[in-house]
Amino acid sequence: MARVAGVSKNTVSRYLNNRGYISQKTRDTIQEAIDLLHYQPNQIARGLYTGHTNLVGLVIPDVIQPFFATMAFHIEEELHKRGYKMILCDTVYSQDKERGYLDMLEAHKADGIIIGSHSTDIDYSNIKSPVVALDRNLSDTIPVVHADHEHGGRAVAQAFINHGCHSVVQFMGYSLVRTPSAQRHRVFSDQLARHAIPCETIELDHNQFEFGTYLEVADRLLDEHPNIDGVFASDLIALAVQRQALARGIAVPDDLFIFGYDGSYVHQTCWPPLPTIIQPYEKMASIIVEVLIRQIEGEPCTTMDYCIDVTVA
Repeated sequence: MARVAGVSKNTVSRYLNNRGYISQKTRDTIQEAIDLLHYQPNQIARGLYTGHTNLVGLVIPDVIQPFFATMAFHIEEELHKRGYKMILCDTVYSQDKERGYLDMLEAHKADGIIIGSHSTDIDYSNIKSPVVALDRNLSDTIPVVHADHEHGGRAVAQAFINHGCHSVVQFMGYSLVRTPSAQRHRVFSDQLARHAIPCETIELDHNQFEFGTYLEVADRLLDEHPNIDGVFASDLIALAVQRQALARGIAVPDDLFIFGYDGSYVHQTCWPPLPTIIQPYEKMASIIVEVLIRQIEGEPCTTMDYCIDVTVA
């Protein structure tokens, strides 16, 4: 490339790494050579020289799941605005696969890692790269960004109270996965108890995200709890319950009041409309990237918990 541009290799290196003064004429000449030769820099080698690869890994358990798909979209947008590229690592519920991804990201000198996976036996405190957790409590030394689940749980409980429900079931994720989202279930059941409304909590299996299994769970719920008049769950489970209830001739929401949580695009696809709590996807993505880049630039973390308010749809 230096030969084609008619400049020294050192000048090309300074241009590629944005170091030192280079005249605009020389810059234009080098860029013309890059375009002519279709040159693509080796990001790993460049990272060894500059100390940065401008690559960030996002580790999630299932990209098909609407919450993670929506977060991945907004995180990629935020990283792109700041000159970073995102490497999407979909673990598909495998802890071995996740370990492989984490090793790969560190070996390829990713500048940072965002982790929202649901593994239960990985020691994240050993990761040397800057890390931010997405709605997960990974370690006391890793900052976590999450929605205000306490507010969300309280708002949902009030909706059930206002609706006049007398017997409620809520679905929650696998309890051994330490996540701030557990707060919404605790607050929800506590608020109902204060109004003497029975609430049974059903815990899902580890990494249970497939809609087909939610339909089975919904049928089992309706078979075993014929007298319930309220269900609280994340949007996909809530929609599975609504679908199976309507198929049985149960009136929604008059006979069975169903309330979701997440507020991704899926809650807009059903009829009757599903009331839900909307998580602040764009704001969470912005703060996740901001906190991660501050770490990448060497700033210490002064806060380990970033809680962002939710809205009711």
